[in-house]
Amino acid sequence: MHLNIYKMKRLLIILFITFLAGGCEKYQSQRMPGSGLEFYRIKDYQKEGTGFKIVESSVRISDSVIIYYDEILSYDPGTYTFTVTRECADRLNDFELNQIHGTPFAVTVNKQVVYTGYFWCGFSSTGVNWVTIDPLNFTGKNQLRVSLGYPGPIFGDNIPDDRNDARIISLLRNDGKLE
Repeated sequence: MHLNIYKMKRLLIILFITFLAGGCEKYQSQRMPGSGLEFYRIKDYQKEGTGFKIVESSVRISDSVIIYYDEILSYDPGTYTFTVTRECADRLNDFELNQIHGTPFAVTVNKQVVYTGYFWCGFSSTGVNWVTIDPLNFTGKNQLRVSLGYPGPIFGDNIPDDRNDARIISLLRNDGKLE
């Protein structure tokens, strides 16, 4: 009897370890940086003039992903709004651990830069003449609205609008994430 219980315990332990290993592998496959649409931190860039306009040809993205593709649930091209997972929204809203205010980012498709911007909190008194996202989730809907300028477009400023770039729309439509 002891031998059978010992064998059963051993079998259960092996099955448990196999289950954990399989689960980890699946999770990692969803988080392969460079596939899908992702938001990366920018490690090096130049600005045009004294404002915030990023010279996109100077951008070098870091290995640090801010938002992974599997964290993006949907995108509304009419309002330029990404809906992200609760975990992603909580991470961006954790102001003590994630000092994201003023952080430059690059929106990429398969690690190719589509457009750049800044995470800019809505309580800031500084205007920005570039693409912005307020990372603070005040609505409770886990939504990130991509805006041209903060607090809005600045008169006379020309901000390229690539928020609905064909690569973004095509990828999201193919994956059922386009609203």
